[in-house]
Amino acid sequence: MGLYDDIRSDLLAGRWEWGQRLPSIRAMAAQRRVSLHTVVSTYGRLVGDGLLEAQQGRGYFVAVQGPLHRSAAPAEAPVLPGDPLFRLLQAPPGRHVKLGCGWLPPSWRDTDLLARAIRRTARHGQSGLVEYGDIQGYVPLRRLLSAHLQQTMRLEAPPDRLITTLGATQALDLVARQLLSPGDRVLVDEPCNGNLVRLIRLCGGEPVGVPRRQDGPDLEFLDDILSRHRVRAFFCNSTFHNPTGAGLTPRAAFGMLKRAEAHDFLIIEDDVYGDFHPGGRQTFAELDGLERVVYVGSFSKSLSASLRIGYLACPKDLVEPLIRLKLLTSVAVPGFCERFVHTILADGTYLRHARAIQRRLATQQQLTQKALRNLGWRFEVAPAGGMFLWAGHPDLPDLSGFIAGLEEKGILLLPGEAFAVTADYRAMTRINAAHFSPTLAGAFRVGEA
Repeated sequence: MGLYDDIRSDLLAGRWEWGQRLPSIRAMAAQRRVSLHTVVSTYGRLVGDGLLEAQQGRGYFVAVQGPLHRSAAPAEAPVLPGDPLFRLLQAPPGRHVKLGCGWLPPSWRDTDLLARAIRRTARHGQSGLVEYGDIQGYVPLRRLLSAHLQQTMRLEAPPDRLITTLGATQALDLVARQLLSPGDRVLVDEPCNGNLVRLIRLCGGEPVGVPRRQDGPDLEFLDDILSRHRVRAFFCNSTFHNPTGAGLTPRAAFGMLKRAEAHDFLIIEDDVYGDFHPGGRQTFAELDGLERVVYVGSFSKSLSASLRIGYLACPKDLVEPLIRLKLLTSVAVPGFCERFVHTILADGTYLRHARAIQRRLATQQQLTQKALRNLGWRFEVAPAGGMFLWAGHPDLPDLSGFIAGLEEKGILLLPGEAFAVTADYRAMTRINAAHFSPTLAGAFRVGEA
């Protein structure tokens, strides 16, 4: 067994006391005769498992609230099925309405346009089925991506500053691994994607939530954080923020960039929902020109959750180290996927598909918001498009019982806590407007509302 398995077994067997401090990284490396990198990676994984807790300037401690201290279930007992996101992802298709999911309905993506493009790609790109792709990314695709970003958001991103990835998840993972060291403070939206919080902790970082407002991050709150702490990076959704659906104004974007320069931190802009926005949209990358911003995009949201293809555009000095990390962790994105996206960008299929999705989402948002408002539900942000609504009901200060009741009816939502860093979101949930229908409205009736 490796170091991770050894320590994990010891923790689960109770050989470490609750709250006990583990040996320092250097001490553990010397004891076990392994590299510092191995210990850092191991401790980071155990923090992500909830077994260890990283304390700034003090080290790593056995987590008081970790799985170790719960019921006396056997060590082999699966832990992921207790995770609401895992349950939602793994719920059998067709038997549940995944109203809290983060993707479009299959019928919106299974179109004749895309089916024809898949057949064309299979006929003309057969080498992509059997060979490794270009490690940085299929060159013709990077050229078209560069043109696509210029056309849709006025971003100058030369092909040599672009890297394709296995969805946005790998892009964020690569950037986090490259930038973060144990103990680094990392800003994130509050609320935000819960997997991002786990990823940062896995890398040893300490996530700090910055409240998300309708126009962007709360700059006054940010100023208070920056006056007291050094920050390594800010991971931030820009367009149709997950889970609130909020956007980004030029004023907020400019204010963020000024603070990033003054306090020497990077902005990692997660814009995976950008192509759901009709017309021009404000981004950090367009204002900054990829000097202090890493821009992350994806086709998984707009095309298929199974088509794991995303990309990042970054400052010049990050290109080579990120390519090296990609080589170590995945080598390349499957060539067929890259050629398929190249095909639909080249012939205009993707833009036609995206515009159709934009129109449907705008309509769905209006219908969903109207139906839920009539039942007493409220939203801090009322998006004009995109998938998400961050909703609560004044008569339900804790939605856990309501969400459990919906699950019994085959309707799956994620609790607000799944999007929290430190805030209390028991009264909130994320609703995917694209999956909402009038037949579901009755399930959201609360009392006499």
